[in-house]
Amino acid sequence: MNMSLKKFSLLTLTMVLATTLAACSSGTGSAENEAQPNTQQDAGGPLTKYDPPIKLTSTMNETGKESLAEGDTHANNIWTRGYKDELGIDVTYDWIVPDANYNDKMNVTLASGDLPDVLKVSAVQFEQLHEAGMLEDLTEVYDKYASDLVKEFMSAEDGAGLKPVTKDGKIYAMVSFPGSLDSSDMIWIRQDWLKKVGLEAPKSMQDVIQIAEAFTFEDPDGNGKDDTYGIALNKDLPINAFLLGYHGYLETWIKDTSGQVVNGTIQPEVKEGLRELQTLYQKGVLDPEFGVKDFTKMMEDVNAGKSGMFFLSQWAPFQVSSMIKKDKNVDWLPYPVQSIDDQPAKTQNHLSLGGIFAVRKGYEHPEALIKLLNFQAEKMFGESAKEERAAYLNGLTGLGFHNATVSNLPANKNVKAQDEVEQALQTGDTSGLELEAKLFYDDIMDYRNGNLDKWHMERIFGPESSQGVIKYYRDNDLIVMNEFIYAPTRTMNTKQATLDKLRAETFLKIIYGNLSIDEFDNFVANWKKLGGDQITQEVNEVINANK
Repeated sequence: MNMSLKKFSLLTLTMVLATTLAACSSGTGSAENEAQPNTQQDAGGPLTKYDPPIKLTSTMNETGKESLAEGDTHANNIWTRGYKDELGIDVTYDWIVPDANYNDKMNVTLASGDLPDVLKVSAVQFEQLHEAGMLEDLTEVYDKYASDLVKEFMSAEDGAGLKPVTKDGKIYAMVSFPGSLDSSDMIWIRQDWLKKVGLEAPKSMQDVIQIAEAFTFEDPDGNGKDDTYGIALNKDLPINAFLLGYHGYLETWIKDTSGQVVNGTIQPEVKEGLRELQTLYQKGVLDPEFGVKDFTKMMEDVNAGKSGMFFLSQWAPFQVSSMIKKDKNVDWLPYPVQSIDDQPAKTQNHLSLGGIFAVRKGYEHPEALIKLLNFQAEKMFGESAKEERAAYLNGLTGLGFHNATVSNLPANKNVKAQDEVEQALQTGDTSGLELEAKLFYDDIMDYRNGNLDKWHMERIFGPESSQGVIKYYRDNDLIVMNEFIYAPTRTMNTKQATLDKLRAETFLKIIYGNLSIDEFDNFVANWKKLGGDQITQEVNEVINANK
């Protein structure tokens, strides 16, 4: 097929899917057979083995050979053998492609109508399949066959992960839901510089601004040169954690006082945050060239000691760990977002799905998908995990679960691990640590014994860490969730890129001072006119329809 499938609109691809439904092969059977009710035999319990065995086809994205045990392949590994030997499910893959090519390859498959039995798809692809009537209703098989462990995973955050795949009260897919906590925003401050300029940890947005100015004008690196600036930015404007100090929720759908869902980007609180950023730029606190630098260049400058503050989420220590290897006196600490007034600042969190797993209409064993998830949960987190988990985390990376046909992990497992690690560090008792938490604990102790290569683990899972900041948000109810957790609406698909470009260009010019801060009001008017109002209407319709 020569036409790029990226250019398919939702409507066009749905029409293609609908017209090719009757021609589906890959074990789908004839259209006449598919029209008949699905009268499957009872499949026993959550992990009962099929006898005789059944066949199941799917697709796979390569995650790298380092995630495989020696001698294994993506088509033949501990998971595929376990499915066959213990569940009686013979899993084969219609195709296996590098992760970067997976979405495009799946688009080709959807357009052809030649579908595997279990479909691993994006949110947009799920919507296309559902609209075309090509998915099995999994409600009953989920209720009947899902293990207690899988149901526990799926119920996290009030069942948020299943909401995007539930239509009219019926469940049409399973999901991999990592939870929303790791999306939390925070402020990273160079702690050795903070001590050098004689300031304390920030307790307000005013403190954050004072620290940024001190890092710019008070020679925090002690080289006698005016060569540092307070806040690192780049052209993609990672300013969420700054705007949150003014209660501005960028690119987040929030409820207004009337209960209507609105986009936080166009609210007056964002304007006030931009006003302060414009002032800081004029003072020289921001890198004057940030508007032409990408993320990589920004972090190169940070690692070169040119800035002492930036805004990233919990994984930021991986980006600056090389500094610590060169100079053990360098240190970075994460802080919660701070408020400009007497109202507490809150982080903005987003629901994301690590995967959506559906069953093609007509496959005679839809419960097999549930059993595959039960198997993965049991091997990694059930009773079997005490003896077998390490084997299923095979490979050099410990990410062997990526080679499972479908998988899910406990939502927000990282903050739970941080709880366990912090307690073990205080007491010295590691007997209660789960396998993953024990690995984190060992890495932190390795760092404390002099291995600077493991500093990042101290700052992600130690007492003063990014997961500790997330725990603070969680325990103090300081989280604003994005209200829109569904696939993009029709107008989003056609207009969102235009709105994103308008926002990026306008905000950059405002911060640079090329536009007055009052141009924010014109931006809001243009945003509404260029599709924002229609998107807002659609967002509310989708949310109301899924209540």
